[in-house]
Amino acid sequence: MARKATPATSTDRAAGPGGGQHDGRTPEELCADDSPAAVASNRLAYCVRGAARYTRLGADNRVEGEAIVGILISSGIKETPNAAWQEKVHVVALKMENMPDGVSMAVSSTCSGICTTQGPAWGGSAVILRDDGMGRSDGVLSYSSPVGKGSKAPNIRPSYHLDGRILGGGIPQPPVNVDQVGPSLRCDDQVTRWPGCIVEGHMADATIRKSLYGAAAVTYEWAQKNLSNPTNNYGTEERPLHRDGMGDTDKKRAVTCDYAPRFVRDNILVPEDQCDEFPFAMSVEGGKPGSMCVDILPQKVGGVWDVANVRIMRGDKATAICVRSHVTKEQNEGAGKEVARAVTSARILDREPFQVIIAD
Repeated sequence: MARKATPATSTDRAAGPGGGQHDGRTPEELCADDSPAAVASNRLAYCVRGAARYTRLGADNRVEGEAIVGILISSGIKETPNAAWQEKVHVVALKMENMPDGVSMAVSSTCSGICTTQGPAWGGSAVILRDDGMGRSDGVLSYSSPVGKGSKAPNIRPSYHLDGRILGGGIPQPPVNVDQVGPSLRCDDQVTRWPGCIVEGHMADATIRKSLYGAAAVTYEWAQKNLSNPTNNYGTEERPLHRDGMGDTDKKRAVTCDYAPRFVRDNILVPEDQCDEFPFAMSVEGGKPGSMCVDILPQKVGGVWDVANVRIMRGDKATAICVRSHVTKEQNEGAGKEVARAVTSARILDREPFQVIIAD
């Protein structure tokens, strides 16, 4: 009997969602989503979903058997530093009808750009599947990028080749050949002591929680919502901040807080009162003259930090382009460390945009 194998159509594919800019889902969560996108990703993880269809035909070209094998290829690239990462490969028989000897599936990959691979999944062996629901989850594909110190390597893209066969005797079976591409990655050695990678196309963000950083978090939220000039809503999706990795942060902070009119600290009003500036001095947009800022006092009312309880101490929010705020030393330093962690975790390069997200 003649046998034929073809790629599955788009309607046969299991697919994941396109990642949002602040999407913090794990690779497993990305794979589990029901959205029809073939590649689901956020800045630090991705999942590639696909499928291959096997059709067994009789001598008269009548379909006698059919199988569909689904594949998930996922990675949390944040988990492996030194610009080396691995993908987990999972294959499963989604459908297996009248395939007496089963089908096989082998998975290999290549990558474009400054990138190398370390061989196919399962050491080049093929996985044998004979029953619905039968699968293997122990496949691994490995990559590395020899990116140089102080440099970056954009447009790295893994590509996958699925090689499947219908098993058994009779007329030789043409192989299933399915090719699929993964997300575009960027590797760099510019942020931490070692190189690392992110998924391109997702803006980084620093999430500041009011439950942890109180007045500091309210300061940034108030600035985004209350500076009347819409071009001053810094740290939003429409007007993100940009990391200033080469600037003198202390000098820029002094321009905002210590030059005339000097920010008046009041330890009776706020214990260990400090000037917290927004936009941040560590951003390109930071270092605004204090004379152009509005001074505010966030207040906790009924155990709740809220922008509605902010008191304006000096200046006019209608004309201000920046904010200086009364916050405790603990809140100021804690929020600053949170932003620094975001720079490291999300690998925010010098001059790269990022958002400031305020959460409860």
